[in-house]
Order: sequence, then C-alpha cells, then structure tokens
Amino acid sequence: MGKKPTYKELTQKIKKLEQEAIFREQAEEAFRKSEEKYRLLVKNLPSIVYQGHVDWSVEFFDSKIELLTGYSVDEFNLGKLKWKDIILNEDVLNAKEIFIRALKSDRSYIREYRIESKAKDIRWIQERGQIICNNTGRIEYVSGVFFDITDYKQAEEEVRKSEEMARALLNATTDAVVLLDSRGTILDINDTYAQRFQKHKDHMLGLCIWNLSPPERTVLKMANVQKVFESGRPVRIVDEQKGIWNDTNIYPVCNAKGKVMQVAVFARDITERKIAEEHVHTLTQQLMKVQEIERQQIAYDLHDNLAQDLSLLGIGLETLFDSHPSVPLEVKQKASELSKTLRRSISAVRDMSYDLHPPGLDQLGIAHTAYQYCEEFSEKSGTNIDFFAAGLDDLTIPNNTEINLYRLIQEALWNIKKHADATNVTIKLVASFPYIILRIEDDGKGFNVKDRLAAASKEKRMGLRSMEQRVSLLDGKMRIQSRPKEGTKVYIEIPYKEKKRG
Repeated sequence: MGKKPTYKELTQKIKKLEQEAIFREQAEEAFRKSEEKYRLLVKNLPSIVYQGHVDWSVEFFDSKIELLTGYSVDEFNLGKLKWKDIILNEDVLNAKEIFIRALKSDRSYIREYRIESKAKDIRWIQERGQIICNNTGRIEYVSGVFFDITDYKQAEEEVRKSEEMARALLNATTDAVVLLDSRGTILDINDTYAQRFQKHKDHMLGLCIWNLSPPERTVLKMANVQKVFESGRPVRIVDEQKGIWNDTNIYPVCNAKGKVMQVAVFARDITERKIAEEHVHTLTQQLMKVQEIERQQIAYDLHDNLAQDLSLLGIGLETLFDSHPSVPLEVKQKASELSKTLRRSISAVRDMSYDLHPPGLDQLGIAHTAYQYCEEFSEKSGTNIDFFAAGLDDLTIPNNTEINLYRLIQEALWNIKKHADATNVTIKLVASFPYIILRIEDDGKGFNVKDRLAAASKEKRMGLRSMEQRVSLLDGKMRIQSRPKEGTKVYIEIPYKEKKRG
C-alpha cells in the first residue's frame, strides 16, 4: 500500500483543486462573455458572417441570412442547401474565376454577384472572403462576410442610365457643348464640339481648352468664363471668327450650397441664319428704297399733274361768270362754294404730295426740311414743337439715311398726335461722330413701354414697330423711356461715316 498523504499534503491538494476550480470558472466566464460579445458583434454587423468550404457548402451562417435569402440557417448549416444553389447561373463562372485568382495570390478576394431569394427576388451581394489553408497548402475552409448591395447597385444603374441619357442628349443636339472647371479643363464634351478641333471627344477630356484656341481670342473667352464663376449668372456672346458666326451661352453649374463649381458652354453655329438675316436686311432696304422712289413719283404726279389741273379748274370756275353778269345770285353762290371745296382739295393734294416726298429734302437737306415739316405740323395740330439741329450743315448724308430720319420724325409726331395728348414736343437732331442722334420728347400721358410693345405685336400696330424697323435698317439703335403721366422720350442713334461737303 502506498503511503497515506499527510493532513498538510491533503490541505495543499484541496487548495490547489479549489484554485483550479476558480480558474476554470473564471475562464468559463471569460469565454461566455467573449462569446456574448462575439454574438452581439455578429448580430449588429451590417453584414452576414459565414464559414464554408470550397464546394460552396456552408458550415456556419449567422441568423441574418434568413432576412436576406428567405432560407433558414439550418437549411444551409445542415447541408440541405449550398450557397451556389441560389446564385444566378450567369454569375457563377465569374465568381469561380475570382476565387481561383485569389488562391494564386494572397487568398483574399472581393466578388459581386446576384442571388435569387426564396421569394424569387433578385439581390446583389458583395462577398469579402479569405481562403484558409493548412501547412501543405490544402484548403481547410473559407470565411468572410456578405453585404447586401442591392440598393447601391440600383442607384448605380440609375446613375448609369442618367449618364447615358445625358450623353445621348449632348450628342443629339447640333449645338457644341463642353463642361469646364475654373481652369478651363475639359470635364465633358460632345461630338459636335470635338469635331471643331478635329479630335475624338475621349482624347479631349482633361485638356485645357484655352490651349486649343488662338491667343487673341483666348483672353476674351477666359474673361467671360471667369465672369460666370464670379457672378453666378449666365453670359451670352454672339461673335464671328473667319466667317463663322457663333451664338455662345455660358451657364453656371452650382453645388448644393449654390457655389459655382463648373460652367457649361453651349455654342451654336448661326452662320446660315446671319447670312439669311443679312439677305433679308438688304432686301428690305431695297424694298424701302423702291417704295420711296414710287412715293416720289406719285408725289411729282400729284403735284405737277393733278394739283395743276385742279388749280386751272379752280381759276376757270372763279372766272366762269365774269362775262355773264345776269347769272342769278344763287348760281354764283353755289359756284363760290364749289370753288372753296376745290381749293381745299388742291391743298389736300399738295399736302399729300409733300407727305409722300418732301420736295426740299434733296436740295435743302434733312435739317431744314424737318424744321419746315415741324412748323407746318405744329400749325395744323396745335401742338407746340421745338426743333433743334446741329452739326449737319457740313455733312453729306446718304439719301437713304436722310429719308429714313425724316420718316422717323413723321412717324413720331403722328404717334404723339394720336396717342400722347401732348402739349409740347422737343426734337433734337445732332451729328456727333460716329452717330447721328435723334431725340424726341413729349409731355404727354406716357405709357408702359413693355406692355405697349407687347400689345402692338398682338394688335399688329405699326407705329413703334415701324420706327424700330427703320432704325434697324440703318444699323442703329432705338431706346424708349416712358411712364404713365410722365411723358415719353425716344432716343435714336444712327451710325454714319464722316464725309464733309465739297
């Protein structure tokens, strides 16, 4: 028999067992807490933790797999279902290739594919995995996490479709479109704009657009782009280069805080339109010249033929009864009334002739003729007209300009008579190189300029529009200032080339 342990030895052994029990309990408690933390961590992760094998079988899935797939954890953990079984067939091959490449490198991988849930919904999955091998290099298991990225993929698809739509719209328009940053770097460009530089649009991305333009034009373009960045308001430029006309609009592109981050440039080739406008401009000028020639001819015919014949008829009527003293008084009175009517007709014909073409315009010039017309108009209408002219005596003004200035004064006075109820009118005609300036002011009832012009277009009134057209034909500018009860001011500037008489 062995030697019995002493009391002291038993006491020491008991203490040792007690210590081991305490250590075991502490270890079990630490393990339990660690396991609770692990489960809590797995539960709260926005992903699904797994451990599986190379044949797609799953050894462990956390409980969130059911929310994602509709299948229970047991169906996977007990081998009833493999992960491959719910991956779409067209995505399986790519997933395998990514796994094989990872096996040849650092054995970690990221792959994305689609699965079909139990409810037949298609979900996008991003899998981040690690291949675990033993010392011989044989695969023991695979572990990692799954993320449901369906919302992200759908958003990405919407962005892609939106970009495709934007690209289609950019290339569908005949306008040249380019997106620039503050340095002039090309961020996006359509085919039309790229063709102007005889390059493919993909080769132009990232280039500085200022390096592609002639130096003499670059400064102006940079200034306009910078103006949009600083002001946040669009800028429009219509210019010509080597016979090509462009209508360019530069728009700000702002971030959520309203700060201009980029500018979008839309350039439209309007050369054909400009040529057409020039043709219309020329034809209209020619038409108005023909009209003035016809008016002049009609004025001469009225004055030299009809007015003369009516004058002779008047003289004959007044002397008709000189050799017949016995004619009854009633007949003489009737003849006298007819003579007065005839004189009024003669005056009307001469006024009409004068309005059609003032006879003094060719000989006396625009200043004297306009003054004379204002005097006669003032006398007939009862409106006080103050006419002032300066700087015109030594100038040779083209006939076309003179007659149109005369017509502008005519039209303005008739508009004042019909609409303004004015008592006083001031007309100033001044030559100040390089412009002839016509200024017409009245103290009438005034009007809202914007509303009047809009109404004139709808009602087809020709007063102000006719004046605008004449000014445009002379390559001039017209500006109207008016308010109700504050009278009206019309400013007209007509360019001219200085040419002294003689």
